[in-house]
Amino acid sequence: MVLINTAIFNDIPAGTVVMDMDFPMAEARIIDRPNRFLVVAHNGKEEIRCHLHDPGRLKELIYPGNTVLIRQQAGAKTGYSVTAARAGSQWVITDTRFHHPIARHFLPPDVRSEVRVGNHRIDFMYGDTYLEVKGGTLLENGIAVFPDAPTTRGRDHLRLLLQLMLQGYGAELMVLMFRRDATAFMPNSRTDPDFSREFYRCLDAGMPVRVLKFAFDGLHVTYCGRIPVLDEHGNRIH
Repeated sequence: MVLINTAIFNDIPAGTVVMDMDFPMAEARIIDRPNRFLVVAHNGKEEIRCHLHDPGRLKELIYPGNTVLIRQQAGAKTGYSVTAARAGSQWVITDTRFHHPIARHFLPPDVRSEVRVGNHRIDFMYGDTYLEVKGGTLLENGIAVFPDAPTTRGRDHLRLLLQLMLQGYGAELMVLMFRRDATAFMPNSRTDPDFSREFYRCLDAGMPVRVLKFAFDGLHVTYCGRIPVLDEHGNRIH
């Protein structure tokens, strides 16, 4: 894996490649998903067990018959990990371990990661600003939504960010959407209404929220620009 050294504070030009996945990968066909973190697939030669490093439901991506990109994972119990899944003509990244290195491209070079705040950890801190990163893959009628499963941890992070903001710290939320066809973003109020309420509370309090979308062609992860945030009625607000 090669990270492209283009990190700056606010933004980088759309079309910039932010990561090269230069490790060997192969296609496999999904047979089953026995549990949230395990995929059984066939690579054309044999049936294999693959680790899925994403706590989401991913029902639109991980289902029998769909194609995934897998890589060998030294030391993993399964021997393989799922990197991405096919969605129409595009690959969608399904491994949350790539979120942090991608997010770093939009942050200062001296950013600190995994910062402890009480009993919680916030993804990043630069200066006096805390920043949490969320990553999503779900698209509904062209709108990117998050989360695709109820997330107590996600709600707690938003509440903590708001609390820190009210104490005088900077607080930001960055959402990475791995669907190049997304036109806008809104929280998934049907799946997790509590997360949605906390999200809009943060916006109402003036918290910066950046929603960035990316494309993956099987080798390069490309930044496709920001997308707007919509309110509960589908109106652009941010």
